[in-house]
Amino acid sequence: MSGRIIACVLAILVWGCDETGEDQGATDMASTSGDSGTLDQGMTVNDARPERDAAPDVRPVRDARVQPDVVIPLDEGMRPDVGPLDGQPCDPRLNARACDPGFFCVHVPQQRPNVGRCQEGDGCRPGVEGDCPPEKPYCHLKGGATVCTNVGVIGAGLDCVDDQDIPRPCEEGLVCNNSVCQEPCVPGQENECPDEGRCADISARTGVESGLCGPRNCNWFTGEGCEGNEKCSYSIRSDGVLVGACTLLMGAGNGNGAPCETGTDRNGDGRRDAGDNCAQGLYCVGAPGRERFCRLLCDTGQYEAPCPGTMACEERLVTSSGAVRGFGLCVTNQ
Repeated sequence: MSGRIIACVLAILVWGCDETGEDQGATDMASTSGDSGTLDQGMTVNDARPERDAAPDVRPVRDARVQPDVVIPLDEGMRPDVGPLDGQPCDPRLNARACDPGFFCVHVPQQRPNVGRCQEGDGCRPGVEGDCPPEKPYCHLKGGATVCTNVGVIGAGLDCVDDQDIPRPCEEGLVCNNSVCQEPCVPGQENECPDEGRCADISARTGVESGLCGPRNCNWFTGEGCEGNEKCSYSIRSDGVLVGACTLLMGAGNGNGAPCETGTDRNGDGRRDAGDNCAQGLYCVGAPGRERFCRLLCDTGQYEAPCPGTMACEERLVTSSGAVRGFGLCVTNQ
């Protein structure tokens, strides 16, 4: 009995640390000082100027770790219809990048969470009429593939994954980004995204022409839309809408895992501006009162900005209006 108790204690200790030995629940949670989430008093919000969108009041979020590799036996009479399991091995936790474009990863029942098999999609285009048959008219975004099925009932901004992290069909005109339902778009065509949002091209991940509507203004991952001495960060507009905002960044910025600061005086004029000193595509995070580090930004489906290696994308960013859905930070899979 004593041996089992010791083993449980060791398991708890191992679970609470990431690959660097630091407490993951502290270093991977976003937080800034009180004055770094506001712009100078003389600046006002102007929709025509992305750099004037207010920076977020970022607070710690829940510790959304990937669940440990626990095998949960299934009732044989309730085994889900998972389809053929003879494809290439894959890790379902990697979402869109688990398989080749045009394929999605299905977890093998009664196996560890990282054990799956790739299955081929139908090749339909989300939001395009006529790509699916009448009996299954809805084109569903599923991992790195698209499949024809029946339309769902989940509305915009609502959770669209089940307890097994499997995306479910949304209502007509929406698709699941492996987090919440949002509008699809066709890359290169006239922008029809809400609030003049940008169309993120995810064709390379799905194997078909496809896109997802993202926040307006600049691109958080590439910096497109900002000047050469600026970076694009996620920000919250005065009306509560999530947008991209350009902030000053002198030099290339700090890399992944490097110490960082928020609201620093980067132009040397004594003013603390919004943003941080991490390189484009990274964000400065850390628990209050502790050292902060640059972490990679990602999208939950890993379509536009996938995480490296076996890392997973977890929603660990919040603004004063609540949690940021559909985007997050790359964390180590357990």
